[in-house]
Amino acid sequence: MKRVWGHLLAGFTLVAGGLATTSACKHDDSTLFVQDVLEAQPVTAGEQCSFTNDPTQPFISSGVLDIALRSDYSPTYLIGNQSVPEVNSQQLQTETNIITVQGAVVRITDAAGNQLNTFTRLASATVYPSSGSVPGYAPITVTVVDQNTIANDANLQSNVKSGGTTRLVTYVTFFGQTTGGNTIQSDEFEFPVDVCDGCLITFPAADDNPLPSLPQPNCLLAASNSSSSSVPTPCFPGQDFAVECAVCQGIEACHGAVPSGFVEDAGTD
Repeated sequence: MKRVWGHLLAGFTLVAGGLATTSACKHDDSTLFVQDVLEAQPVTAGEQCSFTNDPTQPFISSGVLDIALRSDYSPTYLIGNQSVPEVNSQQLQTETNIITVQGAVVRITDAAGNQLNTFTRLASATVYPSSGSVPGYAPITVTVVDQNTIANDANLQSNVKSGGTTRLVTYVTFFGQTTGGNTIQSDEFEFPVDVCDGCLITFPAADDNPLPSLPQPNCLLAASNSSSSSVPTPCFPGQDFAVECAVCQGIEACHGAVPSGFVEDAGTD
């Protein structure tokens, strides 16, 4: 009889342990979820890029990575916590539904769905629970297209170097813990990114030197253009939004079609 009770107790212990493990890991879209990828607003020299927890701020539905300007794509996501606060003002009880995000698992595929890479990136954000019927929100930035994926994709490199665009599809799942000790993760959020080489660089007429002997476009007048320092620029040059050649002259692609080593004749009008 003692042996039978021993087996039963062992079975109960295993079941209880299994239930504890199951309850400690939550994967449901209604608790931690990805709302949008936020649109980075242009800034002028000296300004800081900033994002808020406002769910009505502008967002984008797809991205662009210009590898002439940067080697990875790192968007800012707005993530939400839809759990209900547990604090009871009538009792001495702490809040257990605050979520501390610790990072994200990323998958990258090509447009046909073939997986190119998968990796984990650490990141941090604190997402508070709902206020009434409104979820708590927080912005968090994470790299979802890495330099190795770009460098190791021969087809992509060949296509973009010839002026084409290659579409990648990213999938991100955020993970973290609640202050109650539960491990939690979000839904997997899909976001397409088009990769190009030089497509986000513009050459306005004000920065161009229209010498008939020069190939076009060029950015020879950028250095003398007094307004270039006040031109609004993307928060992340090379990501999503165009940048004027005048404000990225440290990068070769921003010089335009000007022959290497060209020096303008001092007597030229």
